[in-house]
Parts: sequence; C-alpha cells; structure tokens
Amino acid sequence: MTDPVAIAVDRDGIDSRRSQFGYWIAAVSITAIVLGANTPLPILTVYQSLWGFSTGVLSVVYGLYTAGVLAAVFVLGPASDLVGRKRVLLPAFGIMAAGLVLGLLAPNVWILMASRVLQGLAVGAGVTTAAAALGELNPDPNDHARTALTATVATVVGLAGGPLLAGSIAQFAPWPTVTPYLVALALMAIPALGMFAVPETVSNLRPFGLQSVVVSIPSGAANAFALAVYVEMTAYAVAGTFAGLGPSFARDLLGIEDHFFGGLVVALLFFCSAASQLACRHWPLRKCMLVGLVVLAVGLVIFAGDVVVGRADLFLLSAAVLGLGHGLAYLGSQELTDRVAPPDRRAQIFSAFQIGLYFGATVPALIVGFVAGRSGLTAATLGFAAVVALLTIAGLAWIVNSRSAAVQG
Repeated sequence: MTDPVAIAVDRDGIDSRRSQFGYWIAAVSITAIVLGANTPLPILTVYQSLWGFSTGVLSVVYGLYTAGVLAAVFVLGPASDLVGRKRVLLPAFGIMAAGLVLGLLAPNVWILMASRVLQGLAVGAGVTTAAAALGELNPDPNDHARTALTATVATVVGLAGGPLLAGSIAQFAPWPTVTPYLVALALMAIPALGMFAVPETVSNLRPFGLQSVVVSIPSGAANAFALAVYVEMTAYAVAGTFAGLGPSFARDLLGIEDHFFGGLVVALLFFCSAASQLACRHWPLRKCMLVGLVVLAVGLVIFAGDVVVGRADLFLLSAAVLGLGHGLAYLGSQELTDRVAPPDRRAQIFSAFQIGLYFGATVPALIVGFVAGRSGLTAATLGFAAVVALLTIAGLAWIVNSRSAAVQG
C-alpha cells in the first residue's frame, strides 16, 4: 500500500493562477487523448473494404486498444501517485502520437491492431492521471461536482469529436486513412505543449516500483465504488458498442455507407451526453444515476424498434436518447468515485474506475461483432439491447436499495 504522506498534494506551493491554468490544461488533455483514440472509429469500415476482414475482426480492431488501456491502468496510471502527474502525462502524449502515426502508415490489419494497442496505452495512462490531477488543481478541492463534470464533459467531447472530425474528413477530404490522423496529431500538440507550464501537484516524489502501484479500494468505499463502476459499465456498454459498430449499423442495417453519417451517429450520442451533463450538473449524483439508467432503457427500446424497421431518423433519435442517458449515468458515477477516493490513492481509484469503463465499452461490442458473424447483425443487436436493458433495471434496483452515505449524499 502506498504511503499517504509520500503522495500528498502540494496545494500551498501552487498559486491560484497557475492552478486554474493547469486545471484546464488537464481537462483539454483528456479531450485530446480520448479524441486521438477515437479518430480511427468511423474509418474502420474503410479499412474493412480495403482489406476484406469480417465484422468480428472489425470489433477486435476497435476493442484491442483495451489491452493497452488495461496494461496502462494497472501500472502507469497509479504510478503518477509516485513519480508525479506530469511525468506520466507527457509520455502518454508521446505514446498516443506514436499510435496515431502507426495507424496513419498501417499497411495491413496487424499494424492497425498494434496502433490501437499504443492508443490504449496512452488513454489508460493519460486519462487516469489527468482525472486525478483535476481534483488536485481544482481551486476548491471539496467541489467534487465540478471536478466530475469537467472530467466527464472533457471525455465525451473527445469521444464525440474524434468520430465527427474523422468521419467528416474521410467523406469530404482527400486521403481518408491519412488526413484524420494528421488533424488529431495537430490538436494533441496544444495541451502537450501547455503541460510543460502546469504545476506538479504531487509532493515528496518517489521512485517508480511495481509493488507500489497495486490498485486497492478502501474497504469503507468498496460498496459505493462498486455501484459507480456498475453504472458506468452499463452506460459505456451502450456508448462503446455505438462507437465501435455505429458505422456498421448504418451501413448494414440502414444501407447508408456515408462516412460522415457513421461519424455523426457516434458524435450525436456523445454530444447529447455532454449536453445532459451540463444541463443537469447541479443534480444530486443519485438522481443523475437513476434518471440516466431510465433514459438508457428508453433509448434501447427505440434502438431495438429501429433495428426492425430500419429508419435513419429513428436511428439518430435512439443515439440522441442513449446519449442523454449515458451522460447522466456517467456523471453520477464519476462524482461518486471522486467522492469516495481518498487523497493518497486518487490515481489508484481512478485507474480502477477506468478498468470498468473500458471493460463496459469493449466487451459488449466484441460480443455483438462475433455474434453478428454467426447469427446476423439484426439478431445480435436485438439481443444486445435486451441484455443491457436488463442491466439498467438491475442498476436501478441497486441504487434505490443502497444505504451508502456517499450515494445518498
């Protein structure tokens, strides 16, 4: 277990102006790193057409970056409690740049997979560390709602911006498998340079050691944290499947092969997610999670109906409703995590939170992709909608019956 004294936050040594600057650079860092990892999503169908791989392989390409995420979350994310936030964030930018360049130059699906692993490493290290830094750079460390809102909005803007930019560029600009990566690299340079001027928040830095970064959850926070992870996993089961397979849904279920439309569907979901978080940012976290899961269930019903009738307008409506539910559920779970994370283990707790996020965002998409290869995309997506709807009902029951002070507060 990490010594809490060794990773104390140095608030007294940081003036308010630098702290405010660092707070927003940390937020933009989350957006830029997440945007980079999601840039390839709307053009995966381009690679599929060029190289002729199946929907199952496409879902593997989408989800393989989770291998990188998990490796980074277990090691590099918690390491920032020891070596400092900047010493993890700056290399994370470099790893993301390498992953984007590798994707840009990929001659086959194997190199594309390798690029996704590097992108996952960058996300797992960078987002975890930046989320921990946000709470430390917040002028009011007890304002958990502001920290949670900033982190979640920064994340979903990256999730939406990557597919929207890449889909638009792939549709209307030359070199659809090159130009999106160049734009993502350019956008990432801004926070990467700004990070050099951000104050370090961890005092009494210590050398890195594997034995010091083991992720552990305080026993008193375990129940509330488990609920937060369950809610975020349910929300990201929907968001991740749309992000990975949304363009395939548009092409195979609706007959729409427009790259812009494929990116628009994903972006609409995440923009609506950000909108619901901004609109309801003053809601109690319990209300956010409850309403979020209910709206997710409604969106799944609309989506299932559209799978049967195959209408573009219903598809967009389902993406919008699912985005609203995702935003509220994720906001509530993020605030709950921020509330129960002890100061000496913030990066550890957010690392564990990221594990749940990417498990939920990846595994359902992989299952849908492979089931679609055996039973057809219609049957696979209907089964997915039914299972996740049941998960939302179970989550509602858990929240209603929770007696945790963190949940009730």
